[in-house]
Amino acid sequence: MKRLAVILAALMITAFALPVSAAQVSLGGNLKGEVWYDFGKGPGLTTDLDLALNVGLVGGQTVKGVIKLKPIEWTFMSETGKTVASVVNPVGAIAIDTAYLEAVGPYWLGGPVVATRLGDLQIEYSPYILDTKILDGVSVSGMNFGPMAIDGFYAWDAGVPVRGAHAAGRISGVGLDAAIAKIANDEYNYVVSAAATPISNVAIEGIYAGQTTTNSSALRIGGAFGLPYGITATAGYRRTATEFDPKYRLGGEDDPLLGEHGVAAITGAVSTNVRGFGIVVDGEILGADNDGKLDDERSIGASVATNVMGFGLSAKHRITQNLAAETVTNKTGLGIAMAEREVMPAIRMAADYSMTVTNFSIHDVRHVAHASVSSGIPALSGVRLSGLLDTNPAPDANGQPTPGRELKAEYGAPNGVTLGYTYNNIGTNKVFAGMEVSF
Repeated sequence: MKRLAVILAALMITAFALPVSAAQVSLGGNLKGEVWYDFGKGPGLTTDLDLALNVGLVGGQTVKGVIKLKPIEWTFMSETGKTVASVVNPVGAIAIDTAYLEAVGPYWLGGPVVATRLGDLQIEYSPYILDTKILDGVSVSGMNFGPMAIDGFYAWDAGVPVRGAHAAGRISGVGLDAAIAKIANDEYNYVVSAAATPISNVAIEGIYAGQTTTNSSALRIGGAFGLPYGITATAGYRRTATEFDPKYRLGGEDDPLLGEHGVAAITGAVSTNVRGFGIVVDGEILGADNDGKLDDERSIGASVATNVMGFGLSAKHRITQNLAAETVTNKTGLGIAMAEREVMPAIRMAADYSMTVTNFSIHDVRHVAHASVSSGIPALSGVRLSGLLDTNPAPDANGQPTPGRELKAEYGAPNGVTLGYTYNNIGTNKVFAGMEVSF
């Protein structure tokens, strides 16, 4: 995409020289930067730039060119009496993160309006098999054939061809969604889902995803049923093979398969509301050794939540039995939350606190508290303070540590500059100033 990025940059530079009368051409974007001083690492600076060139054509059609640079980060070090600036990410420094052209309009007069994109693609067909932005190629989206909307693409990843299609719509009251991706010449990843309400107060949904090279799959089936007296019952079954791992599925905290490989489980729950108290009872039978048998773990839990004078109160308890280890774990949780409100004239505050006790032991208690304060006083307008305390922080989805203690203070000055201070117990202790402008 380097050539495309150069062409786009040239077009954007030309746009600056166009006369004002060329009303159908506009250049916009977003530029932001931040400079900081970390008391443990010294000073630094980051910049981030997005540019978009929009060209209006006859008949309301548009062509858009977009360039997004990778954020550039510098640190400053003192060497032999001189301050030297060095790039923290030299491999990706001053590099293109995203560059593409996009045309919106029909391919023939009176034809359907579709979006055609050339360059870096953003493909979000399914989090199970295809949700990525690392492909270069061409995509067409928004094609309608009767009740179905069709998308397709042809792309490359490091010289390896990747192509796929996506269809979604509703036929005879059933919502259908399907996607397929072919990688090189020998791998197919596919997903099919359906959702329906066959009778009143009953909703069912199913998802099946497969990968041909590993001959593995992921399956989800669930239903919700409305019962008398305001009771709702849900039930579901899920199973994911250990080998199921399409290359372009969604990762991170939003990965629907996070922690699910090798797992098969049946779940069920009933919920209702009694005089302002939301009550849920749920259970699960689970197997975790990739054989499909539900013989490893059983659990049952109950929770109650209500709102008293604007405060959200909750309590829950869960019992988990590990059949292989022949152990039983009890977890009890209590929580209170206050939505943002004015606690003093022109002073707004939000806070929440939760406590989790394991096996009723006062020596194994996790406390988590958040709080934030903002001001509407003219002299303090734009000031916001926030804090976090977690006595037993868990790693994030990528296995990275999360803070147990964190403090943030920010001030949005009238001139558009944001000033602030951030501290946490995993290596951050810095003051910063930043600006952002959109044009």
